[in-house]
Amino acid sequence: MIRRLIAYAIDWYIMSFFMNVILVISYYFSQGKLVAGFVSIEFFEPSLQILLLMILSIFFILYTCVFPLIWNGQTLGKKIVKIKTYSFRKLSMLSLLIRNFIGMILIEGCFNPLSNYIRMVIMEFVGRNMVEHLVTISMIIGLLSLICMVVTKKKRMLHDIISNTYVDMV
Repeated sequence: MIRRLIAYAIDWYIMSFFMNVILVISYYFSQGKLVAGFVSIEFFEPSLQILLLMILSIFFILYTCVFPLIWNGQTLGKKIVKIKTYSFRKLSMLSLLIRNFIGMILIEGCFNPLSNYIRMVIMEFVGRNMVEHLVTISMIIGLLSLICMVVTKKKRMLHDIISNTYVDMV
């Protein structure tokens, strides 16, 4: 469980860093200003926010789905701590998309950098109050997922359960 937390922290940092690099470069090309530091997706026009959200989603899918297919169920964080995602069937792009995009982003949604960007864009269209409710719901579901990991025999979170995947030591 500790290895999994460390792997997640490493992967979270890597994803946050590269997603911010994408936003910094985009900000430079759209505004003509080079920024050293964090760039919020809110700094862009709504139509550009949607495009950037698609680009960030592609990066997320590459990092959390394509790399694990190539690296035997591992992201860089999982490689470092020597754990991997696996399935009793062959690990597939579909199971990784269900696990990472649907499970981690859309259902759990509170502990991921892409989820934060999605919420910021949604806030542009529906307002802060609605997003605050979404954050509360995603935090409750995220905590339930953590509880599942603590109490289930195979230490599976909700995104593992819905995708029929497991995480274990290499």
